[in-house]
Amino acid sequence: MDAGPHPNPAKAADGKRLRRLEPDPFPAAIVVQIFAEFLAGFGIFAIAQRLTAAGVPCPSAHDRARNRHRIAIAWSKSAVRAILTSPRYTGHEVWNKQRKEETLTDVEDVALGYETHLKWNPKDTWLFSDHPAHPALITLETFEDAQ
Repeated sequence: MDAGPHPNPAKAADGKRLRRLEPDPFPAAIVVQIFAEFLAGFGIFAIAQRLTAAGVPCPSAHDRARNRHRIAIAWSKSAVRAILTSPRYTGHEVWNKQRKEETLTDVEDVALGYETHLKWNPKDTWLFSDHPAHPALITLETFEDAQ
């Protein structure tokens, strides 16, 4: 959703605009349910099984256009884990989650160049926006409790 002109004057001069996330009501309710069940003591495998048994479409089944490469049969532990570890659901923008690490492809032949890999930064180095950037599905406290 369009959120107005970009606050960076150079980007605004290029015609760039801010974008704001808007929650899709059905998946938003599932995200809230996943956090509630996890904080109630259910593990990620149990949550995935419960959602599949209840006939709740997994993320790739809900949005087939963006997930044609996935099977979309059932909820996976990795999908539940990804939801539980994503700070985006707090409504805050988060920076510094990952960094690029470059290593020589072959130290004996530097002409081969580098391989670049993304690595996760420690969570205590992540930077959260001071104010929400989009509607929150869960509170910061709920997210921190789930970590």
